[in-house]
Amino acid sequence: MESLRIHLFKDSLDPFVELLDAHGIAHRYQDPRAGGPMASGHVFEVLQSAAMWGALAAVIVAFINRRRGRKVIITTKDGMVVHAEGLSTKEIEKVIGEAKSLTAIESGKDVHESESEG
Repeated sequence: MESLRIHLFKDSLDPFVELLDAHGIAHRYQDPRAGGPMASGHVFEVLQSAAMWGALAAVIVAFINRRRGRKVIITTKDGMVVHAEGLSTKEIEKVIGEAKSLTAIESGKDVHESESEG
């Protein structure tokens, strides 16, 4: 079964993982060094299955809506980049079905961290 990689930064790590736990989404920490250089500090994997798409979409909406300036960027298997802000849970659920990875950003905090690493 395929897995979906979730990239998190220092400031998005705890809030996003807490939401995964609250929605019962099993996840596994991936050592970022295992795949080479990473722009984000933390990588988690969740199993990619239709059963979890709704729950993960709910996590994404909750993460974005809890604090102003948060962003979630989803990259699909065909390379399309989707910004989840403003999308409904159902729209996000459809995108997750084709997702390769997603990145959760605490805008204003994580953005500066990412720029300083590059």
